[in-house]
Amino acid sequence: MYKLTRTAATAATGVAMALALTGAGAAVTVATASAAAASEAGAQGWEFAGSYGTQQECVAAGDAGVSDGSWAEYRCALFEARWDLMIPA
Repeated sequence: MYKLTRTAATAATGVAMALALTGAGAAVTVATASAAAASEAGAQGWEFAGSYGTQQECVAAGDAGVSDGSWAEYRCALFEARWDLMIPA
């Protein structure tokens, strides 16, 4: 029972964090990616545009690209302790 409760609490925390990030108005998808997931993202029409030390730096770069018309949307994915900016291919 303890494991089930802990798992539910962890899931609830993840959902709350996702809602907080999307509720802030940022057009960002936050994900913890593995090498396979990063490869899969490329196959689904996304390409790597940069790597940043913090999520805020990644979001700022993504927003700058949207503002100057370089791309219409972006994703920031946590990969190997760095935030990778992914844009449509």
